Amino acid sequence: MRILVVDDNRLLATILADHLNARGHEAVAAFDGHLAEIFCDRDGYDLLVLDMVLPEIDGVDLLERLRQKHHRCRVIVITGFSELREKEIERLALLDVAAVLEKPFSFSDVDAIVESVAA
Repeated sequence: MRILVVDDNRLLATILADHLNARGHEAVAAFDGHLAEIFCDRDGYDLLVLDMVLPEIDGVDLLERLRQKHHRCRVIVITGFSELREKEIERLALLDVAAVLEKPFSFSDVDAIVESVAA
């Protein structure tokens, strides 16, 4: 599966993309919403692993822009703020977010969610 990992924490995004590559996926990392939008427009992905809090354009706004452009990839949102998830829960549902993963998480959490979303 082609996966784009979007997180402004460069270390986390890189480690997560490396882990997904080791699990047999084709994963790349983007460190902000603008770069992620360029990657999606240019390459297309089966799955986005998208942080909700990004500089300049937040993850939910980015996803809304991608949906308006008819990008229909599956999406897993990651967040360290449960209150933000609760605030945006209706919007996430309207944007067809497959799952929300709360930080801190383990690789086994990521693997289980990716497998369930891919099925």
